[in-house]
Amino acid sequence: MSLIQEYAESLAALAGNDFESEVCARLQSVILGFQTVPAKPQGDAGLDGFSHDGERGYCCYGPEHDEFKTNKQRENAIIEKFKSDLRRLCELEFAKKKLVCIECPEMATILPDGRKLKHISLLLNWFESHRVLNPIFTAFAEYRVTSICRYVDVDASVVVLGPKELANQYAVDESTIIRARQRVFARRVQQIARTVAIENPKDFESKMAILREIRPDQLAAVESLTEQFRHYWRMSLAFERELDETLPTLHRTLEENRKRILTRVSQLMLSSREPWNELGKASDIAQDFLERDFGKLYGSLVQDVSSGEIARLIGECPVGWEKPSTDHG
Repeated sequence: MSLIQEYAESLAALAGNDFESEVCARLQSVILGFQTVPAKPQGDAGLDGFSHDGERGYCCYGPEHDEFKTNKQRENAIIEKFKSDLRRLCELEFAKKKLVCIECPEMATILPDGRKLKHISLLLNWFESHRVLNPIFTAFAEYRVTSICRYVDVDASVVVLGPKELANQYAVDESTIIRARQRVFARRVQQIARTVAIENPKDFESKMAILREIRPDQLAAVESLTEQFRHYWRMSLAFERELDETLPTLHRTLEENRKRILTRVSQLMLSSREPWNELGKASDIAQDFLERDFGKLYGSLVQDVSSGEIARLIGECPVGWEKPSTDHG
């Protein structure tokens, strides 16, 4: 498989914020002066990025993959999403089914003064039907006529680009592929984590129950910590499962690191009279070990997996948690 083909497939596999983030990272690496547009504090006005001093705009849409949706449903969702983005750029909205001009104050805080968008790229993770084109182009022509065109040039053009077009637009290098692989792998792990079951949480739950007794003044915080640990534990299990199925060599590396983490965390807990206060240090130990072999490959995912490993060890670590005695006699 060529790098271009692999990158196109990676883009198609991403959705939502993952797709938008990858597209923006890609454009930023190949277009001098490409500027991403954060959604905070009051929305991005339909614009995910711009370049060429504000004359070229980029709108991303990565619909979630749903095998039960028909192509017609996908087409309609794409059409409505991009028509909505284009209306916002043109400062229009519907009132009683009629287009009316509005003021979008956020646009004035995004584009450079005096600049108007002359070309808008609509970027998709699914572009398997030409039937999205006519409704989008026809609507944009109507919007330009109705709009007062404060931020969009009256002769502005628009184009729809899917994964293949995006991959072919610029040369694909190894660093681009590595970044895309990271995002695709992380997305698969997140999807698996939603359904993976924690097989034996009994000891973990009993220790967290003891922690509630130890800190009755912090019940909400302990409950939040417990839920976070469960989440990261599922992430760790999903990470392990994905490595086992796709990268057995790295799975063996993970198993070796787990043994080292268990030894170091057990030592840490044994040396403390209040082992529950060592959870932060324990997470740091796990992350230090995992970063060495997985940091470059999986980035921020390693931090989640490290916390998940500590959640697992709370149950497996042989050091018990006991409520401090209140008997001073």
